[in-house]
Amino acid sequence: MLGLRRLKSYDYKVYVTGPFQAGKTTLIHTLDPDAMSVERDMKEEYRGEKSTTTTGFDLGRVMWVRKAVDHMGLVVPKKEYLREREEYSGWIVKEIELRGVPGQLHFKFVRDTMRMNTDGVLMIVDSSDSGMIGDACAILAETVSSFGEIPIVSIANKQDRHDAVPPDQVAILIGVDKTTGLSAKNREACKDALILLLKDLEKVSVQETAENVEEIQSPFQHV
Repeated sequence: MLGLRRLKSYDYKVYVTGPFQAGKTTLIHTLDPDAMSVERDMKEEYRGEKSTTTTGFDLGRVMWVRKAVDHMGLVVPKKEYLREREEYSGWIVKEIELRGVPGQLHFKFVRDTMRMNTDGVLMIVDSSDSGMIGDACAILAETVSSFGEIPIVSIANKQDRHDAVPPDQVAILIGVDKTTGLSAKNREACKDALILLLKDLEKVSVQETAENVEEIQSPFQHV
């Protein structure tokens, strides 16, 4: 497992999931304007608007840069970081892969294939569409069943709409302790949500390192 991790071209892989049209692609492209998406035009309008929907995946790359471990830091698109990397000399740098998956329930096979090596999850819900709560609960249950104790941050998206339900009510509806409210079009809010997840991942990494050290030392404690 450790060997596989060393071969990864990124430090953390974040799996971005949620129901159909919840805002997964928007969030990824807000964080990384150069993100790639495999999409197709929708045959019918959704909520009165013509749109596209992800049928394969979204792929974005961003860098999490911090002056110190205890800092929240900045999230910078990878291309922007490479242009300005001298400005971050001496900083702690982590590369993050953002992998978005289709939200339609019948695309479960695509979600299954995209889960490998995932470190954390952003679960996005459209807080202005109560009709999607059932799908949100189904995808959340699928995600928890697949990943177990992996860190998950739930997002109540589209808080900029007049008909949006408050984040605390979304949390109750989908059965989680809390959700982070935002608009996926707001870059700073998206960065904050991602950093919240990354800080949780750092805690897990520290804990795993401590456990590995303890396992290595334990055979020698009784010699």
